[in-house]
Amino acid sequence: MITVGFDFGTHQTKVCIEEREGVELSYNFFKFKDTFGKKQYTLPSIIHIDHNGYLQYGYISPKRKGKIIRYFKQTTFTDKNNALSKEDSILYSIWYIAYILFDLEEIYGYKFSIQMGVPTDNAHFAVQKQLAVRIMVSAYWLVENVFENDKASFLNSTIDELKEKTKIFSYSSQIKEDYGVLVFPEAYACLMPLIKSSKVATGMSLMVDIGGGTTDISFFTIKNNKPCVYDFKSVNKGLNFLTEMDHQINSRLDSNVIDASEINKSKNAILKNEVKIHCVNLVNRLRAEFKKQCNLRVERLMDELSSRPIIYTGGGSTFGVLRTKYDGFRDIIHISEKEWRTKSVSDLDEIKSLGLCPILSIAYGLSIGVPNDEVECEGFKDIFMGLKGLSEEKHSYKESGTRKTSSYKNMDYYFSKDDYYTIK
Repeated sequence: MITVGFDFGTHQTKVCIEEREGVELSYNFFKFKDTFGKKQYTLPSIIHIDHNGYLQYGYISPKRKGKIIRYFKQTTFTDKNNALSKEDSILYSIWYIAYILFDLEEIYGYKFSIQMGVPTDNAHFAVQKQLAVRIMVSAYWLVENVFENDKASFLNSTIDELKEKTKIFSYSSQIKEDYGVLVFPEAYACLMPLIKSSKVATGMSLMVDIGGGTTDISFFTIKNNKPCVYDFKSVNKGLNFLTEMDHQINSRLDSNVIDASEINKSKNAILKNEVKIHCVNLVNRLRAEFKKQCNLRVERLMDELSSRPIIYTGGGSTFGVLRTKYDGFRDIIHISEKEWRTKSVSDLDEIKSLGLCPILSIAYGLSIGVPNDEVECEGFKDIFMGLKGLSEEKHSYKESGTRKTSSYKNMDYYFSKDDYYTIK
């Protein structure tokens, strides 16, 4: 059984393959040929249109002249206002994905299923999932039914010919099932490797994925080796926003940020403030629920939060200036091979040497096969279920400098990291 983790990015796309033989699992990252014939782990999310209307995808020859299309993924899923319309962005997304599907089907035939990520929050997930399925199915149709797996014929079609031949499917649960497409929030996608590797503690954690077009945040715990997600959000600001890319990359044939000096300090402050607001809201909801359910002092919750991790991933996380502590969450973890189930990942030494673990983590997470894409947020009240009925003698607190300590003998037991009553 083969599962393809499809991380369709604003700046670059990554693909990871899970192959399952019985209980044995192996993972390898699909490599794309650049214009020099060298294989790369990422494919620039760029389309070039020459003066005759022919399209080139990903790696563009420096000698080519014409129009370069960028950010079609971002406009497709976030409605960001730029030079592209929503309708054109959807078409470009279909053609770009089709370009990759030709290669996947050449190698794996029809014996794989795709799991794809989308930027979203809980309120808009259903809509974004349907859009992603429509785009993926339309790309499949173009590859299999229109061009009958003939990639050369596809590449020899002009943009006008592609528009005539492209059918944009309506969504239905039946067509989703027929094509076997699963869709997950990008904020959720990175959780699976962490859980499978048992490298992150079971308590409250925050994941921040800084991508090209969005910054995706998920608040979760781990229960029975599965993620329990309580909230996820997509902030419509990523490296594009932070670097004013439109003004900096006119001469580049990719959209990658080369150096931290390209990051605009004032815009970084704006992004951090938006993430902070979300984190403050999270902590306020936790405090309210904690007070409602427990007789413990709220300082106990804040002490616990101060040791909880904030886990960074995505291309933007490779810049230290963007990895920040936020309200309550102060233990910064930057995704590396240490958080992966490394024994089953091919070419790990090369991936480590290139510093690609944070960039490839979403594709890796998406490739971990699961039976369905039902992602539902748990209630905040469930986080403190194990603490119900406990009490604390509030007058027993004593001042020790500026820090309060408790004389309640069993308090440390209830908050022990190995105990059932640990705050999740």
